[in-house]
Amino acid sequence: MNMWATRAGIVATGTAVVLAFAAVPAQAAEITKSTTGASGRAVYIKNGDWDLFATDTLTDGHCARWQERAPSSSSWSYKGNSICTATEGWAGFARSGYSYRICRTGVGNCSTVATLP
Repeated sequence: MNMWATRAGIVATGTAVVLAFAAVPAQAAEITKSTTGASGRAVYIKNGDWDLFATDTLTDGHCARWQERAPSSSSWSYKGNSICTATEGWAGFARSGYSYRICRTGVGNCSTVATLP
């Protein structure tokens, strides 16, 4: 293999990587969800990873917490930390392709579902 063929291969590989990073549209870089007393925000980091944030404005002893559902599952499980204050806090990490909703622990009300792109 000559030097020019090697450089062409490196350029092609670099281009593929750049296209992979651009897979999430700009308008999907942040998703917000809310329910009575709780709100949550998913912020895209990179490579299909997201940060989850939450707030809970009520002082009744319940907290905001995210729930996660895997793509091939019908059941929900709690994900990350409970946030029990009106100050936004980091709640955990999320993954593209999974579904998420913000809930209030012990109360049972949850937001609509967001499947992260």
